[in-house]
Amino acid sequence: MSTTLLQALLSGIASGAVYGLIALGLSLQFGVMKIINFAHGSFLMMAMYVSLALAQRAGLHPLVTAPFTALVLFIVGYAVQRWLIDAIYRKETAREPIGVLIFSTGLWIFMDYGFLALVGPDSHTVDSPWANDVLMTGDLIFTYPQIAGLVVACAITAGLAAFLRHTRTGRAIRATGQDREAASVLGIDSARIYQLSFAIGLGVLGVAGALLLPLYPVNPFVGDIFGLRAFVIVVLGGIGSVAGAFWGGIIVGVLESVGSQLIPVTYAEALIFVLFLAVMYFRPSGLFGVENE
Repeated sequence: MSTTLLQALLSGIASGAVYGLIALGLSLQFGVMKIINFAHGSFLMMAMYVSLALAQRAGLHPLVTAPFTALVLFIVGYAVQRWLIDAIYRKETAREPIGVLIFSTGLWIFMDYGFLALVGPDSHTVDSPWANDVLMTGDLIFTYPQIAGLVVACAITAGLAAFLRHTRTGRAIRATGQDREAASVLGIDSARIYQLSFAIGLGVLGVAGALLLPLYPVNPFVGDIFGLRAFVIVVLGGIGSVAGAFWGGIIVGVLESVGSQLIPVTYAEALIFVLFLAVMYFRPSGLFGVENE
């Protein structure tokens, strides 16, 4: 039993790191732009299809597709923010951008059913021996995609945290998220920062999509469950917190993996949402967020 639980714990950490990477882009967008992107899961689905196409048609290794998928999603994110969301912001400068919430909900539905019409309802998997390779350490078994997901997710999270803390653009993003008006007074172009933040968020999501490809079949609705988990993780970790998104993902991954060994799977899933509601009630700023006095 101890070996089984240890296996579940380590597997939960590996999957949780990728969950955190998925939530990271959403947390950045939420923290800077103060909007909820309900289409986040649909963009993840798009990333998985982009990686699948690169792997099948260009013959790339699933892991090698990650930077190319990130670039595609970065461009898509910049275009969506520049040509669609910015227009809504300009029309709703006097109040909270409720129109963005409605727009992202419509975009979510449009993307899911648009891909359904384009590629059909069938699930697809990447054809790569690497996806089934395993590493055995004693009685513990890990797949190479799990190990790669953990390593890459940790590296991307650390890199983004360093970018936000130690670069001029990163500090501008943080300043805009803290106080848009004060940042504008200091000469920071908030519209440009919004475009960059949304694009970076989707670029990170592109990496997550490539990491998920060897682990999950791709279909037009695969992103919905991951999008829902991302919202839970953002709340658990603290809105706008890079470290919070990472550790929130680890918590969800461990609860999901270890919980399913101790209680029925459906109850383990419910446990995640019980924790989510408890954090919302007792600590709305998140487990790793800063309370506003």
